[in-house]
Amino acid sequence: MKRPPSPIHGIGFMLLATSLFAGMTACNKAVLASGLPLPILMLSRALLTMLLLAPWLIGKRAPSLATRRVWLHLGRGLAGVMAMGLSIAALTLIPLADVIALGQARPLWLLVIAVAVLGETVGWRRPLAAAIGFAGVMVIMFAERRAGALGLNPGALLAVAASFCGACVLAFVRTLASLGEPPIRVVFWYGIVGFAAWLPPSLWWWRTPTPIEAGLLVAAAGFATLGDLCASLAARRAEASLLAPVEFVAVPMGALIGWAVFAERPGWPLAVGAALMAVSVAYITRREAHLRRTGERRRR
Repeated sequence: MKRPPSPIHGIGFMLLATSLFAGMTACNKAVLASGLPLPILMLSRALLTMLLLAPWLIGKRAPSLATRRVWLHLGRGLAGVMAMGLSIAALTLIPLADVIALGQARPLWLLVIAVAVLGETVGWRRPLAAAIGFAGVMVIMFAERRAGALGLNPGALLAVAASFCGACVLAFVRTLASLGEPPIRVVFWYGIVGFAAWLPPSLWWWRTPTPIEAGLLVAAAGFATLGDLCASLAARRAEASLLAPVEFVAVPMGALIGWAVFAERPGWPLAVGAALMAVSVAYITRREAHLRRTGERRRR
């Protein structure tokens, strides 16, 4: 009899995914530091994503790209384009670890979207936990003060906007998954939307990447694709309530990479803010898992 997978395997896959995503972000920052225009970076990501997924779409059991939910795919694609574009732009203005940490606010924004847009009813516990998480976001944001709105660094504002767009992506992905859309189809359609969105500005600001830049672009796309695969494997082996805190391991990883590669020096506000966010996200995901299990038992 085959033993069911242990949650520790899921945590291991999530740690690997987190490491890969941190490597992807570092490659993006290095490419931008070399002077390659952002639209070309984004165009290459969309193109390389489709090329990496093409072998899976050629197989006999591969899902068709045809769909009746074009508008949902378009919404997911545009939200993803904005999330990645804003996040990568933030890398030019604030440290790598700060961008990664502020990006972890996606579950907090997702709760806001569930209440304000989807009309979900929640008690007082999750909003209170979200408020603590957003306090952590503010600690990190105000640590990067510079000329900008309310004296904040524009890079911090871009990173927060990127996390909101990332929450919109999660909402679209959950909706598409509930409707039975295969993950490969969802990701490939994102590549199509991204390619269409970034092709015109890329042609306007075109500059042929150097061999080093091209290598970094390929590495970033590979890290992202493998990271998505590991995250998917993790989700099949462990509950979200266990995996959500693990994602915050990306923050110290980003701080270490930023210190070693880009000579960045993270301060105490990053540690305090990330800790508040990690506790908040961990509680929210565990609470949602508890409510989901309770609801299932009641339906039985």
